Amino acid sequence: MRPRLFISTSVAAGFLAGLALPGQALAETSAPSPAPVTADDTSTADATGAAAIATDPAPPDGQGPVSLTKPVPGLPWAAAAPLDYTNDRAHFTVSARSSGNGATVTSLTARFYPLHAPADAAPVLTVTDFEYVAAGVWRPAAPIVLPAFGAYRVALDVRDDHGYDVTLPAGGTVEYQQVVHFSSYTQTVPSNFDFDHRTVTVQGSLTLTDPGTGQVSPFAGATVSVYGNAGGPTLKATTAADGTFTTSFDADGAIQAVGEYDPGREDSWTHTRAYAYLSHPDLPAPEPTRIRFTSPPDVYVPAAGTATVTGVVERRVGDAWLPVPHIFVDLSGPQTGSEWLPGFSDDRGAFAIPISQAGVYQVRGEATDYLQQSPVESVRVHIPQPGAQFSSLSISQDATGQGRIAGRLTLGQAGSPPPGTTVQMQYSADGRSWRNAATTTVGRQGLGKDEFLCGVRQGGNANGYWRVSFLGNSDWLPVTGNAVHLWRTPTRIAGGRPSTTHASHNQKLSFSGSLQQSAAGEWHAYGHAPVRLWFQPSGSKTRHLMSTATTDARGHYSLTAKDTSTGTWYVTYQSPDTHHLDSTGVHTWVGVK
Repeated sequence: MRPRLFISTSVAAGFLAGLALPGQALAETSAPSPAPVTADDTSTADATGAAAIATDPAPPDGQGPVSLTKPVPGLPWAAAAPLDYTNDRAHFTVSARSSGNGATVTSLTARFYPLHAPADAAPVLTVTDFEYVAAGVWRPAAPIVLPAFGAYRVALDVRDDHGYDVTLPAGGTVEYQQVVHFSSYTQTVPSNFDFDHRTVTVQGSLTLTDPGTGQVSPFAGATVSVYGNAGGPTLKATTAADGTFTTSFDADGAIQAVGEYDPGREDSWTHTRAYAYLSHPDLPAPEPTRIRFTSPPDVYVPAAGTATVTGVVERRVGDAWLPVPHIFVDLSGPQTGSEWLPGFSDDRGAFAIPISQAGVYQVRGEATDYLQQSPVESVRVHIPQPGAQFSSLSISQDATGQGRIAGRLTLGQAGSPPPGTTVQMQYSADGRSWRNAATTTVGRQGLGKDEFLCGVRQGGNANGYWRVSFLGNSDWLPVTGNAVHLWRTPTRIAGGRPSTTHASHNQKLSFSGSLQQSAAGEWHAYGHAPVRLWFQPSGSKTRHLMSTATTDARGHYSLTAKDTSTGTWYVTYQSPDTHHLDSTGVHTWVGVK
């Protein structure tokens, strides 16, 4: 496995500064020219890095090379690349450019110093024998060998055939490292791999290779990271004296056990990184699952309360259903905006979902690599909500004293109430104390789904205060309509008995008495009001108007009629206005000879 290396900031800058050079092999370092070259003696470089001058620069004066810490147009430049450990040897390369304007690099020298060595320290290695590779890259003829593992500063000398000689004291930093390898890396998966048998064991060993000598040795005490489950915790294992390690984990799903040795900050100077990969094991066929509610399918909660929907996620193993721990349980419904939101089952596969909004919710167990997605199960949460209202409400009373209450009941966006919904007709004599006087069903036969109609009477009439009330149900809060005061003045017929109860055929009968009306609970004469005399023959359901009269100022009346057959006689008052109630006098049977 080829180790991964990281390039330092200074080295990266050197690579960006490098330009392509002509293909050639470096000769031995040539003798310095007699005239020195300084940064001030150079012209400005063009966009390619070549010097923008028409003639060759003046030859050096022999006083030594120019020392640079950053690229200068018109002067050579070089940068050391990180060491490459292909074939477990330390390969060194340099990216170099000439002064431009047709110049060619003629020599390179690399001097290696321990990173923190004093300024006057001698180099631990000097390399002068470089060969050209391509695209401005040069390398020594043989891999390098340094005296100890660690970080080194590389100083570079570069000269071209125009006589420019440049020294770069900080030409780059390299790390001379032992090469770390996974010499073995395997995994053991249960032969009966399924939800109950999914412990995967990963084992392997690490070795160290000395790039100078090629010697291979076990890597003891190294920390190996193993990534098994995607998104799961990283497993850590420490290698034994022989470089071996082992660890295990329960596979949550499809896995790819990646092994990594990542040296710490200081060890990164002396050890390379190492990686190993294992392919996915074949997964078993997923098992069927189901949601089993332990709370009722209809949950009833008081207004403004909170319900808890509970259940268990189960999987089928043979003929048995077993709980599924630690699996996502998805919820969708009014509280989630109909999005599927995940929860999580506990160690026993149980879940508990708090609900604060009424409506129908769907619950399902998510699919995994071992388990099928469960069928969706529904639960309805009932929390009484505001929104019930009456409309088209009508409360009236006719002259016979019969009250009539009609209207519509709607339940918010649900519209029509469910079948069997009832409303109460409530009565009060004073408008303060109420009692239910009648009950009717909304949407009964002959009415619309949201319509109701009910006749009411309190005592002999509907005088008093009336209102309609919906007492609420599991989904809707109660609502009561406005009270309406009904009032018609009661009347009564006094007297009205015939002059005889045994008459001859065509005998004239006389009826007299008075009409009265009630005011403040007392009866008074009702004058100048119409009264009628009625006769209903025996055995017949038809009545006949026999005579009419108007009461005098004292409410007295007098009526006469001929008796032609046996039957019943009585006097009535039928209100011609909307302020009085009708009344009927005594019924008297009269026989005819």
